[in-house]
Amino acid sequence: MLKKKFTICVLLLMVFAVVAQAGATSKVGKVSIACAANFTNTLKKLAAEYEKTGAKVTCVFGSTGMLYGQIINGAPFDIFFAADEKRPAMLFDKNIALQPKVYAQGKAVLWSMKPELMSLPTWTDVLVSPHLVHLGISNPKTAPYGATADASLRGAQLYSEVESKIAVGKSVGTAFQYGYTGVADATFIALSQALSEKGLQGKYWDIPNSNKINQAACILRSGDVESAKRFMKWIESKEARYIISRYGYE
Repeated sequence: MLKKKFTICVLLLMVFAVVAQAGATSKVGKVSIACAANFTNTLKKLAAEYEKTGAKVTCVFGSTGMLYGQIINGAPFDIFFAADEKRPAMLFDKNIALQPKVYAQGKAVLWSMKPELMSLPTWTDVLVSPHLVHLGISNPKTAPYGATADASLRGAQLYSEVESKIAVGKSVGTAFQYGYTGVADATFIALSQALSEKGLQGKYWDIPNSNKINQAACILRSGDVESAKRFMKWIESKEARYIISRYGYE
């Protein structure tokens, strides 16, 4: 009889533990995030850390313009991490999102894994090199890092020099793949990508006078607002800010 009562108590404790854990998970919630491609590695690391609280984070990555279009058409996300301030502001103006907030400041760089280019000292030396046959860039119309790279080329009066060599990717993630797989000899990417595990296999060059990119995030009204607010509050923590700065963001 005593053994039977003990077994029942153990089972009750196990049930209580499962219920308590489920309650804790539901309290933290699930968060679905649409994220600009340049922030891919950073958000994956942030999500892994945040999930230690019991939450579940799902992420979709792409160009800011593409994700904005999906959100306008009703895609079910809770948070939008853009690579600019423009699109979150537009969503706010349309009453689709809450007030946007800048979460990071990024920087565009030129990057290459081609040995003949890696020995060159500046980004302009790379662009005028005879070893540069194909140049990767993300779509300036939909990807803020592509727009910044495009503006830098034109500002340095080098656009006509490389125009025939340009290979356009739909996002800065695609542009990075162009360079990493050898489709492009050099490519414009985000500094955060250059500092990633794969990025460190190549070399990057700073682009003088290139504007830094303010990246804003917004909570979408159609999503789980409370869970989204908890995640955005956590993003401001010391732990999260350290991860973000480690990937080259200010």
